[in-house]
Order: sequence, then C-alpha cells, then structure tokens
Amino acid sequence: MIGAALSLDQPGSGDGYVESLAVDRDHRNRGIARHLLQHAFRACREAGLSHCTLWTHSGTGALDLYLKVGMTVRYTSVVLEKTLPLP
Repeated sequence: MIGAALSLDQPGSGDGYVESLAVDRDHRNRGIARHLLQHAFRACREAGLSHCTLWTHSGTGALDLYLKVGMTVRYTSVVLEKTLPLP
C-alpha cells in the first residue's frame, strides 16, 4: 500500500471529515494524495454530505495541497507555550 485516506461523516452535521490522509514518503509528489482527497470528497458528496473538512498541522507542508484541491481555511489556531524555570 502506498497511500490511504479515511473519511467519516460527522453525525447530525451534514459534514464529512477526512480523519487521516497518508502517502508513503517514497511515493509523494505524484498526485496520489490529491487523488485520494478527490475520492474522499466524491464519497462524501454521494453520501449526501454538504461539506468535507480536515484538521492539519501547519508544519506538515500539506496546506498548498489542500488549497489546490479547492479547500479553504475555515479556522486557524495558535499554540502557546511558557518555559517554566526549574526549582
């Protein structure tokens, strides 16, 4: 297996959700992730869902992929940290 996508419906919301998307490192940049996402979108649409969302970490480098397949940024978040001094 070189790639996989797991998409689910969010009960009661009318939305689909891409839970996981992965492509083997040796097979990246060949359009496989794009194809998997398009298949997930099609499956969600055929299931009568009106939207398909996913969560991503900004460090993955996949944001451009998601934008290229027509997704838009819906929310952003900020992670805060405080270094605590040792006693």
